[in-house]
Amino acid sequence: MFETLMKFGGYRVDYLNMDRAGSSAAMGLYVLGDLPAHQSYSRMAKRNLFTALLVIREQHEDQNLVAIYLDVNSPDEALRPAYQQMKRDMKAGMFRRLCVPTVYDLVGSTELYSDFWNFYRELEWMDILSTEAGMLSPVRFPNLVQYPVAGAV
Repeated sequence: MFETLMKFGGYRVDYLNMDRAGSSAAMGLYVLGDLPAHQSYSRMAKRNLFTALLVIREQHEDQNLVAIYLDVNSPDEALRPAYQQMKRDMKAGMFRRLCVPTVYDLVGSTELYSDFWNFYRELEWMDILSTEAGMLSPVRFPNLVQYPVAGAV
């Protein structure tokens, strides 16, 4: 995994607890981190990944975690490989609960907000959980950002 954190554009997808996939309790974790020029690895991605895993374990949700998606990329990049795989897996029904360290990993720009909003509307239901408060906290999608988005209805 450490090699992934050392390369801008690096990504990783890991599947676990596949016996829980498709259940209403199944959960995915998406982590995004940047890689500043002065860092040898993405400290943000490592910190957010470990913090989210700790919160998930403390909340006794580790047995429901079916996939971990990690991108080392810009928050403005819509074509992040792990992000795209996460959306494909959600469309396939692997899980409908998504945990993110910060919701802005999903909607870092107007383009990404529109992309995720359209994806969100396609699903029958979806729970977004944030670990920002040190616990799994539900987030309502329309409240993620305060700016309007062209094309998102």
